[in-house]
Amino acid sequence: MKLKTGWAIAIMVILIVVGVVFGAFRGWTDERALVNETRAGLDSMLQTRVESAYNVLAVAKRHLPETDEAYLRVVRDRNDLEGGSKGTDDNLAQKAAANDALTVDAAALLDKLSQLDSVKNDSRDNMYVTSYLPQMLAQSEQKTAGAAYNQAAADFNSRMSKTFSGWLARTLLGVKPAVEFKAQ
Repeated sequence: MKLKTGWAIAIMVILIVVGVVFGAFRGWTDERALVNETRAGLDSMLQTRVESAYNVLAVAKRHLPETDEAYLRVVRDRNDLEGGSKGTDDNLAQKAAANDALTVDAAALLDKLSQLDSVKNDSRDNMYVTSYLPQMLAQSEQKTAGAAYNQAAADFNSRMSKTFSGWLARTLLGVKPAVEFKAQ
């Protein structure tokens, strides 16, 4: 009788452990999926930043040679921001760095353009350089910086690091923390 009771207890403990492990894995992968859903909004905002860079370059192309250093920096930033797979964590830090660089480099290019007589004498391009494009870049940068994705990723990572089930999911089951959108 003692042998049957021992086996029953062992089986019950094993079932509890399996249930805890399965629950931890399922719960944390479901929560990570919710974080990943907010990534679509970030990708959309980054696409707006890429389009803003195209607009800055279109105006610059009319007034500067394509070999101009300020022009080439914005081209590089745009390409870095546009590159890579959407919705993956593989290059999120590089995209964040490109996004930060675009803010600085596009502002420098617009400043350079605003000093050119050819821009000052072209009412349409002057309006773009002094008003429309800086405003578009500032708004898209503000929206990207305040993206819901970063808050969701930070909250997920914080919860995951503070619980036993999070430790279990991360350490033993391979559930990865969410990568935040920030340059390293």
